[in-house]
Amino acid sequence: MADSTPKENIRHILEVILTAVLFGSQTILNAGVFISVMSIPLLPYLYAFLVGQYSIDAFLWNIQVMLFSKMFWVGRIIAVIGVVLLVVSAAQLLWSRHKGVRIINTGLYAVVRHPQFTGIIVVTVGLTVMVLTNDLNGYVQLAGLWLIQALGYIGIARYEEWRLSRKYKEEYQRYQRKVPFLFPVKNPAWFPELMFTILIAALISVVLGVFPYQLIRFT
Repeated sequence: MADSTPKENIRHILEVILTAVLFGSQTILNAGVFISVMSIPLLPYLYAFLVGQYSIDAFLWNIQVMLFSKMFWVGRIIAVIGVVLLVVSAAQLLWSRHKGVRIINTGLYAVVRHPQFTGIIVVTVGLTVMVLTNDLNGYVQLAGLWLIQALGYIGIARYEEWRLSRKYKEEYQRYQRKVPFLFPVKNPAWFPELMFTILIAALISVVLGVFPYQLIRFT
C-alpha cells in the first residue's frame, strides 16, 4: 500500500513503536555469568546492558547461548523461520511501495494479509519455546504472557485492517475475502474472522503450555 502523507507516516511510526514495545516484553534467554539459564523480558535486559549492569562478556555469552546452544535448537529453528518471514515480507512491502502498488496481493501477501506480524508472532513462539525448553516450570504463566502479546499484534493488525478498508473500500474488502488475516487458515464463513484468529492464538498458547519440553531438551 502506498501511503506517504505526513499523517500516514506518523501513524506508521506509532505502530512500529507499539510493536517494538510488545516485542520488548517478550521473554528471552539470559545466560548471565553462569551456565544455568533464566528468562527475563527483552527491554529490561537491554536497558541493564546499556547502563552497565551487564558486562560485554556476559552479553556476548547470552548471544552465544541463544544462537548456538544445542539445547534450544527447536525454538531457534522456529524463531529463524519467523525472522525469514518478517524480512521477506518487509522487503516485499518496501518494493511494492516503491512501485506505487495500492494493495499488495502477491508473494507472502497472497498467503496472509499481514505477513510482517505473522513473522513476528512466529519469532515470539520460537523464543518462548527456547525459554520453556530450559525452564521446565511455569509453562502456564509464560504461555499466557505469549497469548497477551499475540493479542496485541492482532489488535494492531486489526486497526490497520480498519484503516485500509476505509481507504480502499471494496477493493480491499475483496482482498480480505480472498486471503486469511494473520494465520494461513481461512475461517469458515459462519465464524467471525477476528474470533477465529484469536481462537488459533489461544490454541497455540495451550500447546505452548502443555508441550513436554523435556523431549526436545538436549544437553
